[in-house]
Amino acid sequence: MGMRRLCGALRAVLAGLLSALSLGAAAEVAVTDQAGRRVVLSQPAQRIVLTDTSDFITLALIDDRPAQRLVAWNRWRLDADTLGALREADPAFDDILQLSVDDPNNFPLERVIALKPDLVVLHPRFMAVGRLIRQLEAAGIGVVVLRLTPSFRSERPLDGLQQLGVLIGRSEQTDAYMAFFQERLERIRSRAATVQRRPVVLLEPHAGSAACCSSVGSGESIGDLVTIAGGRHIGEEVLPGMFGQLSLEYVLDQDPEVYIGAGGAYLAERGGLVLGVNTTPAAAQASLGRVLQRKGMSGMRAVEDGRTHGIWFPLTGGLSIVALEAVAKWVLPDLYADIDPQATMDEINSRFLATPLRGTFWTNGPGQPAGFVVPGRSNR
Repeated sequence: MGMRRLCGALRAVLAGLLSALSLGAAAEVAVTDQAGRRVVLSQPAQRIVLTDTSDFITLALIDDRPAQRLVAWNRWRLDADTLGALREADPAFDDILQLSVDDPNNFPLERVIALKPDLVVLHPRFMAVGRLIRQLEAAGIGVVVLRLTPSFRSERPLDGLQQLGVLIGRSEQTDAYMAFFQERLERIRSRAATVQRRPVVLLEPHAGSAACCSSVGSGESIGDLVTIAGGRHIGEEVLPGMFGQLSLEYVLDQDPEVYIGAGGAYLAERGGLVLGVNTTPAAAQASLGRVLQRKGMSGMRAVEDGRTHGIWFPLTGGLSIVALEAVAKWVLPDLYADIDPQATMDEINSRFLATPLRGTFWTNGPGQPAGFVVPGRSNR
């Protein structure tokens, strides 16, 4: 009898060990990041650091309590109004270390290590500082290189977000958002493929903060909105990088049919385009009017035809499927007549975002009706 009891006890212990091993294996998560590195965590990350300004809103699409999971976040360039809205929605937001890193070389390594995060999510631009990864890993911190905002020219535009979902144990939520996103992206891609002549577009980031006109180069996310929608933005042909200045002579020679400025509350003191969570529609339209009064802009076909528009810069990050629909409506209004960016934003707020974002996120120039309408055409 004693031997039978002993054997039974041993079997119970063995079963417990096997169960524990099984649970441990199930808890382990692994991905190959966008730098080709194999990243393995012993369990889904609970304490993470984000290094791109758009990443908090992106995380909130797949995590209903993003502020609970974050220990530090790079909030560079996000305006005080948006920060206030996020803080009001979740008091835990105040516990997050608010970094302001405008250059990878300024990364506050010691402050981040002291927080003892499970995972640091590095935007690919931080790869320029190769020693940063080595130093974080030497401190026992998991490091993954991911771009969380959509990359529209990629076959897998939400690859970074999908991998983050794995690493934080939110794959089901991520898959739901990816399906929502992909359906809307394919609708625009399929129609854009039928376009015979691409309308000429001037897309100006940080609109009105300097003389006319800045723009973006080829392959950059905000410019891709125009390209994917079926337009041709004039910066991509002459600017080699993310951001640069176009001469007024070049802009007028290209004679853009559509003008789209991007801005936010951070431009208020610089006389630029102001949109955002606390901006009224009237104030947004008035700010676009000031942007259009700069030297030389009155001679642009887009201004004469009343095809001038503004969009909230943060909308071009994690919520860029909404921005893409808005840009598509402005560039080719007849082709995308049935698409409703406001309805898409409303569904994101109700189904996905932990903190619903509401405000004035787009506008039209003075004298133009609100919303998305088919504008008049000139005879030029």
